[in-house]
Amino acid sequence: MSNILFLDKMQQVIRSYDSDEFMECVQTKEITTNASELMNDTLSVSLPFDETIKDASYIAVNDTKKQEFSLYRILATKDENDLLSFATKNFAVDELDNFIIKDIRPQNRSFSYVINQLLSDSGCDWVLGVCEPIKTVSSTFYYTSMREALKALQDLGAEFTFSIEITGNKITKKIINCYNQIGKITNKRFEYGDEVLKIDHQQDRTNIVTALIGRGKGEEVGDGYGRRLEFSDVEWRKSNGNPLDKPKGQNWIEYPEMTKEYGIPSNGKMLPRKTVVVFDDVEDASELLQKTYDKLAYYCRPLVQFSTEILGSDSIGNTVSIHRGDRNYHYQTRVFKVVTDYVNGRVQASLGDNLSGNSLNRQLSQVQSNISDLDNNKMTFYDSTEIGKFQDDIMRGAGANGGSIYMVNGIEAGVSQSRETYEQVFMDGPKIQDSQYFMIQNNAGISFKQCKKGQWTTIQDVHKGKSTTAWTLDGTFNASFIAAGILAGVLIQGVVIKSIGSNSFFQSVLSNGAFSIEQYKETSNVDYKNTNWQNNIHGGKVGEFIGTYDGNTRKANGSALINYPGYIFSINQDNGKGTSTPVFQVPSNSTYDNPKFKLFGKGTIYDDLEIKGNLTANSLKVNGRLETKELYVNGVKIDTNGGGNSGGGGTGWNGKYPPEITSDRDKRYWQIWAMAIGAGFSKQAAAALLGNAQGESDANPTADESNGAPGFGYGVWQWTDSSGASSGRVYMINLMTRAGVTDNPDTITAQFKLLMWHAPNGQWIATSYYPYSWTQFMTLTDINTAAQAFVSNFERPLNGHPERSTWAQEWYDKFVNLKIPSGSGGYIAPISSPITVTSEMGWRTSPITGAQEFHNAIDLVNGNPTTPILASGDGQVVQAGSNYFDWYGNYTVIKHADGLYTGYAHQSRIDVSVGQNVKKGQQIGLMGATGPVTGPHLHFQFMDEYWPSSSAHFKNPRDYIKF
Repeated sequence: MSNILFLDKMQQVIRSYDSDEFMECVQTKEITTNASELMNDTLSVSLPFDETIKDASYIAVNDTKKQEFSLYRILATKDENDLLSFATKNFAVDELDNFIIKDIRPQNRSFSYVINQLLSDSGCDWVLGVCEPIKTVSSTFYYTSMREALKALQDLGAEFTFSIEITGNKITKKIINCYNQIGKITNKRFEYGDEVLKIDHQQDRTNIVTALIGRGKGEEVGDGYGRRLEFSDVEWRKSNGNPLDKPKGQNWIEYPEMTKEYGIPSNGKMLPRKTVVVFDDVEDASELLQKTYDKLAYYCRPLVQFSTEILGSDSIGNTVSIHRGDRNYHYQTRVFKVVTDYVNGRVQASLGDNLSGNSLNRQLSQVQSNISDLDNNKMTFYDSTEIGKFQDDIMRGAGANGGSIYMVNGIEAGVSQSRETYEQVFMDGPKIQDSQYFMIQNNAGISFKQCKKGQWTTIQDVHKGKSTTAWTLDGTFNASFIAAGILAGVLIQGVVIKSIGSNSFFQSVLSNGAFSIEQYKETSNVDYKNTNWQNNIHGGKVGEFIGTYDGNTRKANGSALINYPGYIFSINQDNGKGTSTPVFQVPSNSTYDNPKFKLFGKGTIYDDLEIKGNLTANSLKVNGRLETKELYVNGVKIDTNGGGNSGGGGTGWNGKYPPEITSDRDKRYWQIWAMAIGAGFSKQAAAALLGNAQGESDANPTADESNGAPGFGYGVWQWTDSSGASSGRVYMINLMTRAGVTDNPDTITAQFKLLMWHAPNGQWIATSYYPYSWTQFMTLTDINTAAQAFVSNFERPLNGHPERSTWAQEWYDKFVNLKIPSGSGGYIAPISSPITVTSEMGWRTSPITGAQEFHNAIDLVNGNPTTPILASGDGQVVQAGSNYFDWYGNYTVIKHADGLYTGYAHQSRIDVSVGQNVKKGQQIGLMGATGPVTGPHLHFQFMDEYWPSSSAHFKNPRDYIKF
């Protein structure tokens, strides 16, 4: 029995089955006949219809013998006669095809090093597991996929398998294993004729080869030769443990037994069937002989394919021995295909030679085609010379306008006896004698030459002709070749460029490391004897570069545009009719000590704006008058409340005290005060809480009252027995459990949360004496009324407590003028006011499906369907896009320093990216209606896990922000 899992498109597990629940579950693994192709791996399953998996994207299989799973991507789903059928293939081949390697060029690096480099460069989330090959790799992987890269490595002598690890309900690791050869060499021996082994197919013997000539890497052909490496000088003896005898001086290796059986009959004996095999990358004669023998062992016999049902499912790639006495077959071969039926437990293995498709013919044709390769490389010096000339002729064809290109070797240029390319000549005619303009490229750079048409007739005439170098190989450019155009970022020394107007002109001057634009007056009468002669022609300097210039590094340090006192510097915009208006202006009264500037027109700032001075929204000067204007930041209007809805983690207290608060008692009361103010209480109502807290237990969380008996209802911070033995404490803790308060019950934070839950949920009943609801109480501005309204609802005493009004007044006087210290604590609402909560967190009837569902957030609107979405707190973006879960549409998740995550779903636009750090109140997107929704809104969440494993890991946003 095997464990089979179905996963959604995010590769998260949605359902688990045992294999005996399936009508069909067949896995097929096949080692491909072409070494440059990865293993074929498919899965076909059928089972009774199940609504939960009909839209699944992946299937994982574990045969219980391993800890790892094989994962398959669903290619096709069929729903017919209450039966679901899925056709799949191994997901790795498909997924790895979409990770691109930009540029990796290993030289003599190990397989493990190269694979890890490829994984890192492509950015994929796979890891390398087993890596057996110890050979080295020298290759180039340039803008290719991970799949193609693995295929290239496999072609170099490796084989790959792919698996995953699943923890909980999601994939935690994707693994690539690299082997010298999949499987192992076993001692299994198969005799043909046994009932467990049957022959499937026997290829005819037309393409049998009994002897091979091996050819290795060829020599350079620049000297006219083309010899390839051979193994003539290597000797093999079977008596020394070699598989065959091969004497010295013989450039071929033969299987005599196979020649006797399958050779060419001639004059009463059998001649070997020979062909040539070429290994372009082999440079060692002994290695060449071994590789040639390996090929011969495969091609010297008829190809036969067998099948058996006695091997286990882990037998793919295993090496076994096949024996057939009647045909004299005795050889080792691999299990190249395994078909596992998980429903009935049957495993069928194919071994011998993989004869699928026409792969056999392809392999044989590759060997035989090397005969023509050999003929092409057996060239004489004359052949080599003619090929070199032919290459020149190919490159010398006439262009569209009669021009041509000439590849010149050292002999033609008269500089050496080598046929290696020396330089390249571009000319404006089809032949040298028909050309007058030439461009030459060689190791000195690019140069230009010219002559009268017909003056030069040979390439040596061109080579010896006078030239002017335009661009040397080290990057130096000759400025004499600049005819026109715009230069940007060019270093110019000692040059004056003039632009002349009607009555005056501006001159751009670069001198002694300084650049200036100076206005000159047009005059022909200059007294050069006068030391101030320049004043007669010079006007004001418009701009200047100042700083130092390093002639060695050719870099300038420092630059500025300087406005001289009394002059206006302005950047203007032309209206196309000869007049212009300023966009930026430095006025004439701007000085070094009092710099000023003016900006005209509407503008947009796309990054943080830090203002060192004060900026008040109601004191902006418009048209010379002070007016109240709307100021927007990140699309949010900044008003007298700062533009946001503050919360403070459900308490509004940031853990900081004013310097005047020093005693432990005052600190406890300050915490209550700050929490109440942060929750929206008026200062008078906050003081009423303090007066009643003092009346109950002096804000001591473990104090007893009246012999351990609680008052009627409960006091805000009054406890009867810190051990939990009395009914008063048990009553309070039960209430906290009901309210979902998880903080330590002996803390003021927990008790304040309980108050904020309990008051509007049953404890507060407005009386005729104090007819105020809880929300009305929070806004009361009379301290006595607020204090007595609270005591009448929560204490309901037989006798009044007028002293609590007095104590409330004392606390008010003590705290009202103290500022709550600033701090980073607290979250803000993610949209601007007025906010409406359209759906609370908790169980509800889904507006989409009509079924009961757990709503893991609260839904917010404010009347603007595309209102900006703001970060509720400082943090780092860990999700930004639509690839998290279909239900959320465009979704952003921010991780905060306190370990919490906030989620923002259904956005119409996302303005941040994964890994970006954001500040509280920063715009991260726009409200929208992506995903399954009934209208534009923000689905706003708090979580203590990035991928919440259950609904318990979602937190109610109302515990952190007051809406």
